[in-house]
Amino acid sequence: MDLVEACRTFTAVSELGSMTLGAAATGIPQPVASRRIAGLEEQFGARLLERTGRGVSLTPFGRDMLASATRLVELADEMMLDADRAKLRPISVAVPASYSTRNLAVLAASAQEEGLRIDFQSGSPGRRADDLAARKVRAALRAVPAAEATWTVPLGCAHRTGLADPVRIAALRRSRARVPGEVGQLMGQRLRVLGEDNVPHIRDRIRRAAETAGLLPFQVVVDHSDSAAVAAVLSDGDLLLCTEDEAADLRLPWAPLIDPQVARGYVLDAVSADDATVLGAFDAEIADCLGSTGADGAGTAVSAGDESGRDESGGGDRAVSGGDESASEPRGQG
Repeated sequence: MDLVEACRTFTAVSELGSMTLGAAATGIPQPVASRRIAGLEEQFGARLLERTGRGVSLTPFGRDMLASATRLVELADEMMLDADRAKLRPISVAVPASYSTRNLAVLAASAQEEGLRIDFQSGSPGRRADDLAARKVRAALRAVPAAEATWTVPLGCAHRTGLADPVRIAALRRSRARVPGEVGQLMGQRLRVLGEDNVPHIRDRIRRAAETAGLLPFQVVVDHSDSAAVAAVLSDGDLLLCTEDEAADLRLPWAPLIDPQVARGYVLDAVSADDATVLGAFDAEIADCLGSTGADGAGTAVSAGDESGRDESGGGDRAVSGGDESASEPRGQG
């Protein structure tokens, strides 16, 4: 017996004083209403209603039980409203600050077509990992080495005057000799690193390559803000480590970095398996937001779990994978 629906029928019948009217008010046939009342009476071991010439009336036991039945029905209705509100609450997703407004809007619109609302919260790699670990967001794009990534984004160099050829970090090495052309233009300049790339698997690799190439320590710079890094590119002629899309947004010419070759890597972690499944449907849109080489069409590996692991980006504990090893391989454009 459905206790809530039986109590709903009981309260309607008692209020209207008629089995027929009470059944109509609750949208059920009169025989069903009668069976529900009989079931309640059997469950309680006493009669709730008695028939009169003009309909039905409450027994003394029925009057005592009416208040409890009413509270149960009201609580059940309130719970259903809460459930509807919870389903309408946006899924909060931590994303890189470099996401463009348009690309986020496209992703949000695609989600809304499927009845899903997403609330984007921009932040650094460490902040995204911390917020997910603290359950401040329900999902996050986590920065990982390219070999472990679902999506990868190649990095290159932006410069205020343009670069004719791909860049080698050794071209920044200082020299007393005058060298004509582009090589001479870059000698002694700094390489500026954005906040999104201030993670060990990118920052440390760039610094090791710079040291091997003979650059001075101060020639690889992680600025206190991205705007400070871009200002140095515009004013001092430094190079900016960034993606091609970021360079286009800044209206700066861009060339790939070929020595060393580095790329951002991302996986999407979610707190719950349900969120992981829902967000996994927006594989292509997420790839577009990242400016990624994309997904191979096999479906995005989205991790979910309640255990904690340490995030390499320096952010703290994170939700770890539920066991899909496909997330460990980079994915190609589909």
